[in-house]
Amino acid sequence: MLPISDFAVLEFLAPMLAESGPDLGRAAGRLHPLVVHFPIALGLVAIAAEWWRGLSRREGLSPMTLPLLWIAAASAVISTGSGLVNAAYERGDGDDATLQLHRWFGIGTTVGFVALAWWCQALAAQATVASAKAAAALGTFRWAALVGGIAMSVTGHLGGDLVHGKGYLTDYLLPAAKPVEAPEEASSGASTVELSATDRYFLDKVRPIFEAHCFECHGARKQKGGLRMDSKTWLFNGAEEKWSVLPGKSGESLMVHRVELDRADPDAMPPEGDGLTADEKAILRKWIDDGAAYPDGTAAGGGVPGAAGLSTVPALTAGTLALAGPAPAAVAPAVKAKAEAAAKALIARGVLVQPLAIDSPLYDVNASRADPAIGDADAALLGDLAPLIANLNLSKSALTDAGLAKLAGMANLERLRLDGTAIGDAGLRALASLPRLESINLIQTKVTPAAAEWLASQPALKRVYVWQTALDTPEVLASLNVNGRQAIGADLPLAQPKGPPMPEDPKPAEQPAPADQPAAAPGKPADKPA
Repeated sequence: MLPISDFAVLEFLAPMLAESGPDLGRAAGRLHPLVVHFPIALGLVAIAAEWWRGLSRREGLSPMTLPLLWIAAASAVISTGSGLVNAAYERGDGDDATLQLHRWFGIGTTVGFVALAWWCQALAAQATVASAKAAAALGTFRWAALVGGIAMSVTGHLGGDLVHGKGYLTDYLLPAAKPVEAPEEASSGASTVELSATDRYFLDKVRPIFEAHCFECHGARKQKGGLRMDSKTWLFNGAEEKWSVLPGKSGESLMVHRVELDRADPDAMPPEGDGLTADEKAILRKWIDDGAAYPDGTAAGGGVPGAAGLSTVPALTAGTLALAGPAPAAVAPAVKAKAEAAAKALIARGVLVQPLAIDSPLYDVNASRADPAIGDADAALLGDLAPLIANLNLSKSALTDAGLAKLAGMANLERLRLDGTAIGDAGLRALASLPRLESINLIQTKVTPAAAEWLASQPALKRVYVWQTALDTPEVLASLNVNGRQAIGADLPLAQPKGPPMPEDPKPAEQPAPADQPAAAPGKPADKPA
């Protein structure tokens, strides 16, 4: 596939159109988003109508097919032409693989729909001749049209990725964890990151500008113009002459040029809003002239390695940032591979396994509804997934202490449910320390007061549910309710009304029997008067 720099037509197209008027070429290119929906909609409707006619066993072509195909083909030609012009102006480098696929799928689909329209015209002219040959030709046409519709759908999907970011649709149809790979020797313990003065300047001054004005279009979700700015690896990717930031050369950096353009210029960045202030532009210039320091691992939403959830780090003191606990963003390839295989096997077993969030390497695992119930035979799979589990629900499972022991090492676990299981003290002790555990449910388990020592040793534990266990005594609850920890035991009392009770309705008074009529016997109604 030829890159756009070798695509002769496009090399000269932008300058030629620029000479015809200040904005004429760019305006023609920007017709692409307007026109592109016509061939997609009309083409797919024509194909659907034709297949419906075939499945209904009705002879001949659908009367809708020919006119819709011609309109779709004509609008596809216009759409492809405007798309090529738009790419020449706004994506001149053309190195983006998604753009290349979108372009060539679009050209191929356009040629295909023009051919389908001619073919349909020929079939329509022969519609009066009913023969086995004509029926076979019509069947072949329908299959070819279906292939064309699939190609058009793929083209539209690739276009959506270009506009909204890769995975705009597939991230929700086919969700999957996307861990960030890290070297095998990546440590999961506490560490300290040394930050230079230029690193602190980036985190304090530059990164907030990127977050406010750049990451929406040049981050993990979107990479307009093929530019991604949310990590050092992406910002300084490829040949140096194509970088938008040239360290030490702010005057030659495309980023500075774009943010300093007049706001009326269509190339000005950011494209919407008031743009950067004079102070923000000066900050970017200083950052670039000082070498464009970009601390490794400060990808958007990931923060500094080991500091999960930090997007900016304003609280930097003495040039260092202490990082405690595991680093969930650092996942060794071997751990990642075992976890992915275990997740697939558990899903097949009836366990709900899903990513904790988009782009998160951690999992939410719910085994409470597996049928038959999860037991010790499944513990090995859970053990392979254990390092990346954030939430684990083993409620009503058949897991025993021996099986739970295979899950030791859940350094990222935050919530654990063991209610309704046979888990006891030995199983909890086998889990050792869970540095992030905040909540554990032990209702109707086999734990004894001896488990209180293990519970008290968990550094992040905030809530413990111990109702219907041997831990549900005033003494044990009091020992657990310390340091901000809450132990929840017996049923919570129901709220009682504070106001006075509502008055009861008065009962109707009994009517005395008439004097000339004897009283009725007990259990027998009185005789009615004559």
